Amino acid sequence: MCGINGFFDNSSKASTNPTELIREMNKAIHHRGPDASGTWINNQNRIYFGHQRLSIIDLSKSGSQPMKSNRGNAIVFNGEIYNFIEIKRKLLKEYEFSSQSDTEVLLALYEKFGQECLGYCNGMFAFAIWDKEKSELFLARDRAGQKPLYYTEINGIFAFSSEIKSLFNLPWIKPKLDEEALYDFLTFGKLPPPKTMFKNIHKFHPGYKMTVDKNGIKEYAPFWELDYKNFEKYNEKEIEELVFSGLSRSVKYRMVSDVPVGAFLSGGVDSSAIVALMQKNTNKKIKTFSIGFKDMPGYTELEYARTISKTFNTQHYERFITPEDIREFLPKIIEIFDEPLSDATAIPIYFISKLAKENGTKVVMTGDGGDELFAGYRNWLRYIKLYPYYKTYSKSPRFFKEIIKSIYGIFNNNSPNHEMLIRASKNHEFFWGSANSFKEGTKKRIFNRNFLERNKFSNTHDTICTYRKSFEKLNLNRQVTYIDWMCFLGFKFVLPNFFLFRSDRLGMANSVETRSPFMDHEFVNLALSIPSKFKIVNNEPKAILKNSLRRVLPDSILYRKKMGFCVPLKEWAGDILYDYIDKNLKKFCQETNIFDYNELKTQKELFNRGKSKYTNNLWTLYFLMNWFKKWIL
Repeated sequence: MCGINGFFDNSSKASTNPTELIREMNKAIHHRGPDASGTWINNQNRIYFGHQRLSIIDLSKSGSQPMKSNRGNAIVFNGEIYNFIEIKRKLLKEYEFSSQSDTEVLLALYEKFGQECLGYCNGMFAFAIWDKEKSELFLARDRAGQKPLYYTEINGIFAFSSEIKSLFNLPWIKPKLDEEALYDFLTFGKLPPPKTMFKNIHKFHPGYKMTVDKNGIKEYAPFWELDYKNFEKYNEKEIEELVFSGLSRSVKYRMVSDVPVGAFLSGGVDSSAIVALMQKNTNKKIKTFSIGFKDMPGYTELEYARTISKTFNTQHYERFITPEDIREFLPKIIEIFDEPLSDATAIPIYFISKLAKENGTKVVMTGDGGDELFAGYRNWLRYIKLYPYYKTYSKSPRFFKEIIKSIYGIFNNNSPNHEMLIRASKNHEFFWGSANSFKEGTKKRIFNRNFLERNKFSNTHDTICTYRKSFEKLNLNRQVTYIDWMCFLGFKFVLPNFFLFRSDRLGMANSVETRSPFMDHEFVNLALSIPSKFKIVNNEPKAILKNSLRRVLPDSILYRKKMGFCVPLKEWAGDILYDYIDKNLKKFCQETNIFDYNELKTQKELFNRGKSKYTNNLWTLYFLMNWFKKWIL
């Protein structure tokens, strides 16, 4: 796990001192790899690489980056290739290795197979390789989008980095707001690729590759797509075996490391399963980490985490977050999320990552992805139940739908029901994933007239349409259900841009690598291929996963009510958010000339009157005001 930077100057105008620029880029992402810092300079081709190292595999200097081969090719690599030992054995006859690192194996693999090397890799990665013979730069991002990669091409100079803030050290790159991205962000609280909230700075799609030559970006295309299998003839027990063996294999792969591997443990199904399967692959005590909120039992699951720790004899660490911790953390969140993410659960994840770091752990496994792959959210049941009615209602005459929407909006224009009526009136897709920020009706009111006029063609639903079209192109080899669509959207949209992004940024803010066994690409194909009838049984979410885990976990863990990472935001930070917004809102609206002051003031006052459902809106507004102040104004 590391941070990578670089630029390819086809204009010869970048700088008289490119080495210093690369060093400054490295400094901006020092937290991603505090163990070593390196640069590689090729003045002849005007290609410049930078790297910050978090030493995990081959801790010696031989594993340092940027790494150069005997052929003159060079690589900067962030992530892990979990099957690198298997690949290395196959390459030993042709390649003389000088390190024990997966980085060198990846470079050798590229030299043998070119871009086809990606098909051999099981891992999480973002990397750039300079191909001396072709005079080309080759970049790629892993299939699930676990490792970040940003790029920009301005005036003949191509630049890339693990984090956006690093790019701002290049004098020709200035932070400018992308208004269309802002429009979408206020719906989703996150952004799909290639959007980042900054003009001319783009986010790599998961599972994509790119080549860049002296004329600029030559190719940008997917190298992987989901491969659905037909399990219609399989019975429940057979699928249970496939799920258990597939997840076991994935966990075993992710144990590869030259430093100890720990786990975040909530006591829920997914994290508990990971701990159980980790323990099967080691004779050493696993370190597990859990977070609670002091004197807030309704937000704490520590008793369940302790049960799992005792069951599997882990070395368990806990921390209770206090109101003071939250106040201390709030200013840091804007620095961490240069690409914005409006999510208060960043608070516990930051502190659990810090807990791991303080107790000597660089690598942890997480349960990210289980709910999306196996339909594990109870609120999805409502969508599944209502979808047939929604589909029928959407076919009603438009004038009728407009009347119903308008009448309902008079009484409650910020409710999920009103949002559904808006979608139906426009014949939009019913399920948008976790679109938990401002509702479309509210969003139209909080922007001022000038902004709405400039962006009158912006349509957030286009994002969902893009994913829907991709889903419909797939061959599922069986009857398609609405659950299939929801799981697809969860994997393609929600996971890489929300959960995996959040995990990477908050872990790396503390120099901690997070690994997600559910995101193994072979396991993803398996999980998404499973017929929906096995995923939700008698209103029990992710039934097949739970049943497969009964051999290692007690029913008291598998079938308890799901809680997840919840934060006492209103109770502990409501006053802080309200007071900050109250003091700064007018100035913020004046300086941005984007928002309607009176409408945002109304949102603030609704929260102050005890309307709990406005807490998330208040948090998003607080985050956005501070983000603008840090990066735009």
